[in-house]
Amino acid sequence: MKQYMLHTCMALLLGSTLLSGCKKDNYPAPDASLQGRLTDTQTNEPVPVQPFNGAVIRYYQIGYSSNNPNPINTAVHHDGSYANNLLFTGKYRVVAEGPFYYKDTITIDINGNTQRDIPVTPFLKVTATTSNINSGSVTVKYNVKHNNNTQKIARVATIIGTTEGIDVNSYTFNDMQDVQNVPDETIEATTYEKVFTGLKANTVYYIRAAARISGADNPAGYYNYTPVIKITTSK
Repeated sequence: MKQYMLHTCMALLLGSTLLSGCKKDNYPAPDASLQGRLTDTQTNEPVPVQPFNGAVIRYYQIGYSSNNPNPINTAVHHDGSYANNLLFTGKYRVVAEGPFYYKDTITIDINGNTQRDIPVTPFLKVTATTSNINSGSVTVKYNVKHNNNTQKIARVATIIGTTEGIDVNSYTFNDMQDVQNVPDETIEATTYEKVFTGLKANTVYYIRAAARISGADNPAGYYNYTPVIKITTSK
């Protein structure tokens, strides 16, 4: 009898635990999303970034019970777009961090599929063109300009690779130059040129130019980039 009662008590206890566990895990699923782009405050064009650790969007839900809530973070794609499909309906304080100035916190009511671009001021303006594309080489020319700041331009680069997500850490070939000791006036007046050789014939390549500033405005060392340029070498 004692053994029967013990087994009965254990069964009841286990059942109670399972029921309480079910109640504890019975939370509603995320029911909202936010997507958009980082856009240049002057041109309204997308702001390209590094695809991995190049920029981040942080969401802080307003009215959340915690006094010091951890943000929900979303990475930004190389073309400046972002999307988070795992949010809850509510009001959020949204902060962007990357190779740009961003001083105004945006408050967004996220309900359903919400679209919102985030205006920023890039540290630098980087532009690039390609020419002389043949079976084994391509010429890349690029320029770097300040954009409403006086922080020193520290590094310029051009990179090429076979995947669209190329950056200064992921490439097939690169040309990186330390220009910390070069006057910014000289850098801005220079059209940098790099001929990439040793390419494979009849192959798709992706090209970007990049640059970064030093100083207190960019402690994380973010790079500004051009949009990705796609080329195909000749046969």
